[in-house]
Amino acid sequence: MNKSTTVVGAGAIGLSTAWELSQRGFDVTVIDKSLTGRGTSWAGAGILPPANLRNSFDPIDRLRGLSHQLFPEWAEKLKTDTGVDPGLQRCGGLYLAETPGEIAAMSGMTEYWQEMEIDCKQLTSDEIMGQEAALAGWWRNTANAAAWHVPDEYQLRSPKYLAALKIACKQSGVILLENTDVTDIRCSGGRAEIQYEGDWQTTDAIVLTTGVWTGQLAASLNLELSIVPIRGQILLLKTSKPLIRNIINMGQRYVLARKDGHTLIGSNEEESGFELGTTESVLKSLLDFATHLLPDLKTAEHVKSWSGLRPMTFDGFPMIGPVPGVENLYVAAGHHRSGLHLSPGTAVLIADMLSQEKPHIPIEAFQIRKNKSNHDGQTHTTT
Repeated sequence: MNKSTTVVGAGAIGLSTAWELSQRGFDVTVIDKSLTGRGTSWAGAGILPPANLRNSFDPIDRLRGLSHQLFPEWAEKLKTDTGVDPGLQRCGGLYLAETPGEIAAMSGMTEYWQEMEIDCKQLTSDEIMGQEAALAGWWRNTANAAAWHVPDEYQLRSPKYLAALKIACKQSGVILLENTDVTDIRCSGGRAEIQYEGDWQTTDAIVLTTGVWTGQLAASLNLELSIVPIRGQILLLKTSKPLIRNIINMGQRYVLARKDGHTLIGSNEEESGFELGTTESVLKSLLDFATHLLPDLKTAEHVKSWSGLRPMTFDGFPMIGPVPGVENLYVAAGHHRSGLHLSPGTAVLIADMLSQEKPHIPIEAFQIRKNKSNHDGQTHTTT
């Protein structure tokens, strides 16, 4: 193939795309303004919710199902090829509810999972004690407590996954340019060119995988890509041994235990622009949430906390595909809370497009939806 491709952005989406393209014979260069895998992807907890490609109809569920199907093979290959274990573990998930509204929402979700033939079961008192004895106090003291078990939920060690992808890319001949800022992008003769290190460069294909910063970069082309940064904060605790086996989910919040006794508690959603950092009020609310469910965490060691910026689109669908009117420019961004989970599927779809192969799943819902010109003839792309 030997088709030259530049991937701008070295998070989970960018590294996955570069690795997949290199496996198909592309000559790939990855450029990142910081160190590889140190952005939003690194900050993620690494939760992979259940999915089933075979019975999915919603576009995002199809993409999630494709990624979920690919992940075991990817993780094993990365471990074998690089010696770095991404830590993929089928640990299962418990979904908890304690108000009538939460129970109704979960009942609807379980019906949806069952339609997709995703194994899900509401637990009895004895069954929840068998799954997670540490929840006994919450179960006894909560009048409307309800719990569902989903065995096909995975966890992944995000930093290990990114480290393995970086090594795999290097082994496949991918050129990694770290601490290299793409300062501008322009269109010349219908083709995109990017500027870095003072020079304008172009390749057969350029893929923007720059997460929350994609809109800023694309603005140089008079493209309006509506991606909003949503900050999420995570708290890390340490106990002598893991208190739970499953990932505990309640609404958008979760508690996840690693085998080494580290426990992650997340997460919130807040619009703070591009400002990173944690706040005392949010971290307290996360700790209160976790200790309400698991009182033994009250004595856990506080290790650290951090935040990440999730790229959210207004319709909830990531943008994956070519930019209209620019022959060699592609976008893979806007995955919100699911960048890690959707990285294999996104990489495969981008590689399908660049290889001119039939995509593994329909891509229409992920394409940039509108393409219009204003009075000065410039092209504006919106979602």
